Amino acid sequence: MTQCAADSLLCSAWSSATGIDSCETAQIAPQPFRSLVTRLRIARLGDRAWHAYLPQRLRQYPEILAASMAAVPTGGFRGWDDDEVDEDADDDGDADDNLSRREVACQNRSSTCSTCVEVTLFEESCSEGPSVVGCVRELSRDPIGSRIVQAALEKAESEEQRCLLAHELRGHMHETMCCPHGNHVVQKIISTMQRPESLQFIIDALTQQDSSIVEVAKHKYASRIVKHLLKVCPAAQVSEVMENLLAAASTLACHMFGRFLVQHVLDSGTREQQYRLLRTIEQNALRISQTCIGRSVLEILLTHTAIEDQDKAWMARACAQDSEVLLRLALGKLGHTIVLLMLEILEPRRDQRVSVSLAQHLDTLRASEFGRIVAQRLDVVGAEYP
Repeated sequence: MTQCAADSLLCSAWSSATGIDSCETAQIAPQPFRSLVTRLRIARLGDRAWHAYLPQRLRQYPEILAASMAAVPTGGFRGWDDDEVDEDADDDGDADDNLSRREVACQNRSSTCSTCVEVTLFEESCSEGPSVVGCVRELSRDPIGSRIVQAALEKAESEEQRCLLAHELRGHMHETMCCPHGNHVVQKIISTMQRPESLQFIIDALTQQDSSIVEVAKHKYASRIVKHLLKVCPAAQVSEVMENLLAAASTLACHMFGRFLVQHVLDSGTREQQYRLLRTIEQNALRISQTCIGRSVLEILLTHTAIEDQDKAWMARACAQDSEVLLRLALGKLGHTIVLLMLEILEPRRDQRVSVSLAQHLDTLRASEFGRIVAQRLDVVGAEYP
């Protein structure tokens, strides 16, 4: 069947099912229909070997691909043969059946391709871990290659073999950590190494420049590496990393990804590290409270069980220094919960700076959806602590 005939058959099937004229189908057909026509057109271009569907970078390493060639049928993946489609079918009778057979053929072809690439290449090619030696960096940047390297790290028989693979990323650690696929390789290195000293080259890459750690901590993927290192490495080994994080705590607390490292220090840091973190955020509480992400960090600090009540009180007082900022908090969706926490912490201590400051704006509070909740709480506080 020619390509034009195949397209006409699909258009006729769509028209009969929807009642729309076939000449309008190409313009208004839904995306799945257009995708099916496109895949049919590509499949009719001719047969291809299975490795033709791999990314260009993976085709450069025949020593990796050779191990899985035997598992693939000779001739590679086939398009739809002419006998898969009934050429004698008329548009009104067997069009739906032909369309179904095409869809099944499409699904089977896609499934076979996915199986060979994702399973055969990933598992069988990686049965010999050191086979990826010399191309770890390139493979780590590819979605399939990343899995190959991770499998090689898991199957390595000794720490020396893992180090041999991992050290190929020396000098390229920053770009690998920031890669959506490479960061998983670095995380696998961290989780499979048995000796913390084997991870020192990653820490060295982070501490080469003071600004490097802060930039990595604010990156969507690389921040995971820093958090993983803090979990598995001794405190003395990551002390320089921790120092840089604490120094930039006020900046990280307002960042979408950096805040997770602030929370990690709060959850798992030493008492001294927690104290320094609290003092840094306390000194910058007004600036932090003016950002949405910063307000979420403040809420965590004011409710965290590991923080003593005295420290929470100091944090609440720092947030209440500016009456305008306090009012904006009280009117906000997340900010009003922080104000309620501040009242809960300070009022039992006979510290009425929050209630006195907000009492001057009761009309504004009552006119707001969230401010109304704070105003009701102020009435209760006034009755409990006259």
